[in-house]
Amino acid sequence: METKIRLNPGETLKLTGDRSKGPLAETDIYSYAIISEDGIEVGSIEHTDHTSINGLKRSQHVVQKDSAGNVIVEARW
Repeated sequence: METKIRLNPGETLKLTGDRSKGPLAETDIYSYAIISEDGIEVGSIEHTDHTSINGLKRSQHVVQKDSAGNVIVEARW
């Protein structure tokens, strides 16, 4: 995931939540806050990691938003 997102120098990620979804908990959703070097939250990231029940194929999706809610990065792999 780190290669897909755009962080400015000095910004760090802080895990703010995680949950599982689906009948067999095959989808993990992680929420992160983007923290500036001043300690201010300047954006958010939601990373979804899904493992298919049939064939065990794994897919991932990440959405990075700024503090106003505008999408900065959206990627699937």
